[in-house]
Amino acid sequence: MATLTHLRQQRQSAAGLDALMEHAHGAILDALNRELQVLDITAAQYVIIVNLANSRTESIAALCKLVAYDPGAMTRMVRRLERKGLVTRLRSPRNSRAITLELTAAGWSIYPKLIECITHVLDQLLADFSQDETSKLKELLHKLLSKI
Repeated sequence: MATLTHLRQQRQSAAGLDALMEHAHGAILDALNRELQVLDITAAQYVIIVNLANSRTESIAALCKLVAYDPGAMTRMVRRLERKGLVTRLRSPRNSRAITLELTAAGWSIYPKLIECITHVLDQLLADFSQDETSKLKELLHKLLSKI
């Protein structure tokens, strides 16, 4: 009986944490979307530009895996960024059948502004945190991400 009670408590604890994490994620995205409106960029587009700028990946497939987006949705987002002149598709020099993504000059130009936006959002969200609390939050997030 103690085991069943323990399992219920774990499930309730995980459910509460799940809701908190989902709520925090949504709130951060909402705040970032509001901040990015002036640049005509969404939080989802921000993720693509920042990952390309930081050379984390260059293919649509790798980008999908990195940010856990559906390939169809990613293709549509990349098309929108191409229409805005921020991203371009090129044939891979290593594999002529593969397509790579690169930021255009305009994409590189907007990148520092995107960093200013996320910095402003995070500064606002963490304004009431002490330096120790911010450090502890980073430590816990790194620990969480190391398990994924």
